Amino acid sequence: MSVSDETPTLDKSSSESSTTPKGKKRIDVAVAFVLCGALFSLLIFLYMFKQERDTAIQGFHVQIAQDTARFEQRLAYSFYNVASLQAYLDLSPQMAGMDLSAVASRIVNPHQGVEALLWLPEGQLNPTQFSVAEGAVVTDSLDPAVVDIFNGESVTSQIVQLGERSVIVRASGAGAQRMLALLDLDNLIKTTLLNSVENELVVHLFTAAANEPVYSLGQGTVAEDSITDKTITLLDGSELTLSFAATESYLAGKMNYTSLFFLLTGLLLSFLLASYLKRLSQHLKRLKDEQDIMSEQMIDTSWNDPLTGLVNRTHFDEALDIECRRAVREFSPLSMILLRIDDFTQYSEHYGVDAADILVQRISETLKSCVSRPGDILARVDESQFGFILPSTNELVVQLAERCSLAVRTLALPNESEAKDLCVTVSLGVVTLQPTRLLTAERLFDTTMQQLEQAREAGGDQYNAYIENSTEPSLTYSV
Repeated sequence: MSVSDETPTLDKSSSESSTTPKGKKRIDVAVAFVLCGALFSLLIFLYMFKQERDTAIQGFHVQIAQDTARFEQRLAYSFYNVASLQAYLDLSPQMAGMDLSAVASRIVNPHQGVEALLWLPEGQLNPTQFSVAEGAVVTDSLDPAVVDIFNGESVTSQIVQLGERSVIVRASGAGAQRMLALLDLDNLIKTTLLNSVENELVVHLFTAAANEPVYSLGQGTVAEDSITDKTITLLDGSELTLSFAATESYLAGKMNYTSLFFLLTGLLLSFLLASYLKRLSQHLKRLKDEQDIMSEQMIDTSWNDPLTGLVNRTHFDEALDIECRRAVREFSPLSMILLRIDDFTQYSEHYGVDAADILVQRISETLKSCVSRPGDILARVDESQFGFILPSTNELVVQLAERCSLAVRTLALPNESEAKDLCVTVSLGVVTLQPTRLLTAERLFDTTMQQLEQAREAGGDQYNAYIENSTEPSLTYSV
């Protein structure tokens, strides 16, 4: 059965569509949390990783500063010792080569660096070459580049290549006191740049006159952000530039990767919390679904009778008031039938409450089959009473009353508590009112109840009808 369009109804689909835009999906809170957590952890990781890398590079700069100072100090000591030897030579011009070698060994050798000397004593055509330390720069024949430097007049420092070795040539003096000191660059660098050698850093040595390095140490993948240059000014004003670069493996060894631990921890916590939020969301969804089901059940219970599924008394009264006002507005008659099961109390006492409920269900199913119009309303008014609201129905309503009474008798439901014919019967009150100002819900219901009571007092198993006619006297049927 259904109620007219004035009856309040709950349109679930429309309420859902009003709260949720069509075609618009809501982002899962757990997924959003994972994305935000992962992004935040990644940003912190990048920041901490950069801080760790910068710290490693700062440590690298401290080490190369120590190396550069040690290299510059060793080079300065070597040059000062060569200058001291030159001064001694100037004071003793008649010194023999063996005497100079002994003096040079005492002055220069303790400080290392100077590997050999070249000297041209008075009366000789070719310079004398002798070793100061146990080095390998001394050869049987002089390199032409060394001879050219020796034959020059200025005090100078140059780097030349003797075979596979790089040598710093320090020239001083003039004429018979002209002297060259040969410094083994490889030995000098390896004994001073200790941090660079031990950590396998990349070192290049440049001179002011060369664009390419005159000496290189170490190899590997260079970290571009670590490259730094240190310039050393020699006694003669010339400059040497040491270019240091940390390798990626060196920086990796200096970093503790706390940032990576933080990243993994952040991702793990994000996934754990997201998993918790996901379960919580699913739990809340289940609770909401249960709440919706309970709400639907409550709505259904508030509008329908739980035993028969028919409209209950509350909804019946509301619908009756609406249909009365509609009947007046549309100027159409309105009919009502109240039906009560005869001797229901005795039946319940004799067969029990469960059997009485089954009886009510059987009769309600039977009455449903008797009503076919969509606008008609069938309700369970009380424990053993049913009500019909029949819009736009005139005196033909008595045919429906006869059909209902006959249908119940046709069921032949046994009733041993009834002494008459030992089967269940019903009594009906039928009323049709015309659309006048006297058509109200109270009058229609009270009039129908009066007709029902008259049918019951007459012995039951019959109907009593009151049909109001505006042009003719009202009719009363008793069957």
